[in-house]
Amino acid sequence: MAWQNVKVHFVTILYLWICSQVSCEVAVNCWWNKTLPVGHNVSVLCHMSTQGRANSCGLCQLYVIKLDHRHQFPSTCASTKETFNFSIAAEHREHIHCMCNGNTSETCNVTVRGGYPPFPPSRPDCAIEDLEDEDIYCSWTKSNESMIPTVYTLHWKNYDGNVKSRESSSESAVINRRDYVKSTYTTAWVTAKNVLGSAQSERSFFNTGHIVRPDPPYNINLTSDPLEFIWDMNCDRVGHLDKSCQVQYHARNHMLDWIEVDDCQVMFVLEDPQPFTQYSFRVRCHCGYEEEVMSNWSSVYSVRTPPAAPVGQLDVWSDCAPNSDKSSCNVYWKEMPLSQARGEIINYIVTLKLKNGQAEVKQVTRQRRHTESWQLAEQSCLQLRHFALKPGVMGVFVSANTSMGTSDPTYMLFAERGQRMPEVNLSVIGESQALRVSWSIHPQFSESVLEYVVQHVSVVPHCLCLNWVRVKRTQKSVTLTGDFWNYTAYNVSLFAVFNNHSTFLTSAIAYTLEGVPPKVPQIHVKNISHSSATLIWSPIPVHESNGVILHYLVGIKETGFNISSDRTSMQLSQLQPAQQYHIWVSAVSAAGEGARSFTTFSTDEKNSYATLLAVFIILTFLVLLFCIFKLVYRPTWCFVKIPDPINSKAFKHMNFQHAWPRLCSPSELNIKISELEIVEKLDRDTPTPPSETEPEKILIDVEPQHFQLPNGLGRTNEGGDEPEESNRGSILKHGSWAKEYSEMVDTDEEEEWWDQQCVSDYERHFLPAVEAN
Repeated sequence: MAWQNVKVHFVTILYLWICSQVSCEVAVNCWWNKTLPVGHNVSVLCHMSTQGRANSCGLCQLYVIKLDHRHQFPSTCASTKETFNFSIAAEHREHIHCMCNGNTSETCNVTVRGGYPPFPPSRPDCAIEDLEDEDIYCSWTKSNESMIPTVYTLHWKNYDGNVKSRESSSESAVINRRDYVKSTYTTAWVTAKNVLGSAQSERSFFNTGHIVRPDPPYNINLTSDPLEFIWDMNCDRVGHLDKSCQVQYHARNHMLDWIEVDDCQVMFVLEDPQPFTQYSFRVRCHCGYEEEVMSNWSSVYSVRTPPAAPVGQLDVWSDCAPNSDKSSCNVYWKEMPLSQARGEIINYIVTLKLKNGQAEVKQVTRQRRHTESWQLAEQSCLQLRHFALKPGVMGVFVSANTSMGTSDPTYMLFAERGQRMPEVNLSVIGESQALRVSWSIHPQFSESVLEYVVQHVSVVPHCLCLNWVRVKRTQKSVTLTGDFWNYTAYNVSLFAVFNNHSTFLTSAIAYTLEGVPPKVPQIHVKNISHSSATLIWSPIPVHESNGVILHYLVGIKETGFNISSDRTSMQLSQLQPAQQYHIWVSAVSAAGEGARSFTTFSTDEKNSYATLLAVFIILTFLVLLFCIFKLVYRPTWCFVKIPDPINSKAFKHMNFQHAWPRLCSPSELNIKISELEIVEKLDRDTPTPPSETEPEKILIDVEPQHFQLPNGLGRTNEGGDEPEESNRGSILKHGSWAKEYSEMVDTDEEEEWWDQQCVSDYERHFLPAVEAN
């Protein structure tokens, strides 16, 4: 017994552990009503359903979280379905979460979206399609697309008031033979229901014995002139006049717009059909009396009406710039609609008025549609024709030639450079496969304008799909439709048309749908220093940008900076020396940021070469100035002990006989010049000088020079006329600086102002005292 209790406790603990490990598998779908005006709060309805293993959620409690508030479902998430609603701020309707048991790790799948409650369906159309099984097939059409799963239910009430119903996810349902009584009056209606609301159709009343669907009409005949549609209907119990038929027809250019005509019996005649137009017809009937069920539609029959002479003119435009007679351009025209051509167009006639007054006629063959040789760009411009103009053309006339005649020629208005145009504000907004263009201009200018032309062309290279729309001068907006390509730039231009010319006003680039831009094609860095660099990138071409480039993002690591879209460079400053940087550039459009282009560079090391060089130059200059100063103003202690004879004024008087007597100081008036022999003093240990043949040292015999002194300065005290001979001295070559002193001659003669002794302080200090023998 104890062992059994242990087993029970163990199983209970194991079950609780397993339940605690099981996650809550539920899905929550929430909707808000898009038909209601979005105010401060919107009503949100959530529907919960389990996703398999419903029992595993038995311990879970589901919460729906909106910001900081929780909403608990009325029961546990073990229930298969649960629904509740609440209010939430409109801006927060997309931010709803849920969780189980208050555990944030066990979250639920929440889908929040907008939708519409169903509109009333059409009245059900019920009939017996097959006489063998006699089941009643009822069909209806829904009035709107709710964007939410909607359940349709067919209800019918028998003669005794008993109401039955059958659900359907489509737009039809079947009442089985066992569920109704034949030849009794029955009422049927349809209800549509989703989480946002429900609606009910109108009621249908019929007799179950008279709802057999007859066979469609047969023996159908269709003629073009006149345009008649004839048929037969098999009704055994009624005559031709008792039959009631419906006819539907449409022209080829309005294939989805059927025109319905009631109360026809056996034929239908279309009055005033358009010439050379293909019409399609179909018919259905019922056999009258109580048989109110229409047959199914017959097959569709088509016929083309006979051609006629063309009416109207071609719509002609050009891409010719002002002064087009000096450059080539193209003339474009749209293919004439069949309603105006009213026949097969054979070719187009282009008449050129030349500058010399002559006229040339050119024929442009009409290109057939669906030709395999057409390029993709031409296939998107099926109704566009063009003709290249050469310089010298002054006027162009274009007309269409058909089998029934030629249309009136259209004169092409060349663009001219008008006077100063007023300011025009052009706005182009892209929509799904459309461009909404609006502009504002001074009203006085519009009074002189015949009409406006809004031109648009893709900026894709080599694209000939130029298109245009003519707008009345009273209009200030137009919606351009056509085969627009997403992520493609279109150049939208506005022109004003006058009596004899057109004038360009303004233009803008627009997209029907923008995408994120591609990578910036090229990026590099230059002018790199230790603290700055210049980043340069190539702009994204307009035909590749996928949208209007609002700005560029330039960043280092994750930090980015907005740069104007018209710039292609940026100066990077406050960088660290000897540092590697990873830099990126991306383009931003309305759809978001494009892929980033990366590059890497390193800053230079910080150096003081320039500073050191400047300091070195300054110091060198100062040292040079100091040296020059010292050379000019040498102190006395820098001189050699033996004086330079050039500094002796007495020597100057003796050496230059033509020297003019100059005034001297009283101390230099009485000078006594002695003859000195300067001999190099040799040390005792100095070897004997080499022979005269040695090139290093040469003994030179210096002949004593006789100085011819003016006014008898060369005479002796004894008054002799012969000058005193000087001793012959021998000196070394490197001692030749003393030659002047070896040639000096003593004299005691003093005449006139020379008789006074003139001895300078310089000579007193440096010249040795000489004693006469």
